[in-house]
Amino acid sequence: MSTSIQPYDTISTPLGNCYIYTIHSSFLSKLNDFDCGEEEQNEFIKRFAVGHYLAGINHTFLLVCNGDLAGFASFSSYSYAFAEGFVNKIRQAILEEFSRKGLPHEFDINFKKLPVILLGQLGIDKKYQDKGIGSSFVRSFIIPYSLGYCIRNSCIGILVYTRTSKGFYEKLGFQLIYEDKNGGANYFYSLYKNVLEVRYRAFLDQQ
Repeated sequence: MSTSIQPYDTISTPLGNCYIYTIHSSFLSKLNDFDCGEEEQNEFIKRFAVGHYLAGINHTFLLVCNGDLAGFASFSSYSYAFAEGFVNKIRQAILEEFSRKGLPHEFDINFKKLPVILLGQLGIDKKYQDKGIGSSFVRSFIIPYSLGYCIRNSCIGILVYTRTSKGFYEKLGFQLIYEDKNGGANYFYSLYKNVLEVRYRAFLDQQ
């Protein structure tokens, strides 16, 4: 593995510092050795991650700890059809923020599909599971990265679908918004208030 590639980010974990890299040719041999115990994630990182990244379908980041490929996360833009009741909660929460800040500007949501950042794939190698690496990855990189993405590109939070990691996401503050008949579920991590706060401050600074 080349040491000349600069990490995108560095995060602190229970095992010390780990490094985040955008997927790169230097890591190809590491991809084939990855095993998180889940067929879908293993197949994605070995077969599709590079091609999807190059084609602009999604953006995959690699988590490297102690020189090992400890995990990865793949993001893409997405529009999700939230339930009407959930859309109303979002609308009301934003209107309350507008009122609290004394903003006279009009705001409404008259459509169900709202922009999110989709956490399409997340995997932690079996050697690094149950060590707090996955939680650190989400808290220290996935959520902050997603917030920056939403501020720049306009989205309201993180959407993830899972069958086997429901408890993991719930402990990290993701909200269950839909369950299907196959045992899968959509979880949502709200960022719209954070986006509003950052954009509000920037809006005032530009005047």
